[in-house]
Amino acid sequence: MTRYHPSSAVFFPLSSNAHALIAGGPVESVRGRLKMASLLYDQVWVESGQRRILAGPRGAVSMGHPPGPDGHSNWQSSGDRHGGQAGPFTVSFSPEHEPGVRSQEPYQEVIYSQASICWLPTLEPFRRELPGDCDWVEFGFLRPDPALKELAARWKRLDKKSAALESLVPEAFVRSTLIDHITKDLAVGALGGLDVSVDRLHGKVVEARFANEAALEPRGVALPILVPQIGRCGWDEVATIRRMRALGRLREVLREVEIEAFEVGGTGGDVEAAMRHAYDKKLRGAIGEVESIGLGLSHAVVELVVGTVIGYATLGLAMAAPLVGAAAGAGISTTWRVREIVRQRREKGWVGVMSRISDSVSN
Repeated sequence: MTRYHPSSAVFFPLSSNAHALIAGGPVESVRGRLKMASLLYDQVWVESGQRRILAGPRGAVSMGHPPGPDGHSNWQSSGDRHGGQAGPFTVSFSPEHEPGVRSQEPYQEVIYSQASICWLPTLEPFRRELPGDCDWVEFGFLRPDPALKELAARWKRLDKKSAALESLVPEAFVRSTLIDHITKDLAVGALGGLDVSVDRLHGKVVEARFANEAALEPRGVALPILVPQIGRCGWDEVATIRRMRALGRLREVLREVEIEAFEVGGTGGDVEAAMRHAYDKKLRGAIGEVESIGLGLSHAVVELVVGTVIGYATLGLAMAAPLVGAAAGAGISTTWRVREIVRQRREKGWVGVMSRISDSVSN
């Protein structure tokens, strides 16, 4: 995997998004994060394939899963997930004497457990909806890497002693499964110089795992707060916005807004209010004296892109905690006069790019 500057590429792993990869609203939230990432990063890496993840009181197993009968991988339905978690699962094995030749010896049962989780995650269906000229989303498999395995194993040894994780996920094998996901996927990010995007459940594990460490810096928080309906933006519109010359500057502005807001949060202030205030200052500075812009917020689920760059202050993760679960945001509300001024300057900088993003979800 090519190494990128930490803020130029993001990784969507399969396991650490498994909980959200279920048809309906959860998949819609992942789609929204993919679109947001497409605007905030030069490159979006997506893990290929499909897995079957089972865990319960007496054991756990995770394995590759073949595609459906039509050759395509499809989202797990809520009915399939519920049915899988309504009964037990078993794991049996028999020694294989020739590679690829099925053993003729009797199979021995090694796990029999009630299923607490039964997930069949895949990100493959997103391939079918990307525009034909999409050159920024790349699907691929992770190559085995001894350094990655060593780092993930070291983190997991520490995680086993975490009281916060035990409180969050009391069931040992389920907890171990979630820790496996996070340690492996964050290790990929740390070694590859990538940010990592995870679902809400795994985000809670990250929060509990790093609650007392200066390890993670949240990224991509400002855009879904300022434009919470970003998932409504069509893929063709995402491609158009990515071609706008000032997009890079908008990314810098949003990052500066996040940094300023988290500094306020570190002293006990309201992070969301600080973010809106910081953005308002940037906007006023860019377009001059205009009427006040109101950013009305109501609670909505926003999933966080978690940066994996080691060595940042605890503030980043600590203040990200409420955002990982149910961050706020209900729309960027702008007076018609401000919209008129912004539209006039659409091609004159990052304000125009932000206006285009806002317009794309409000039309």
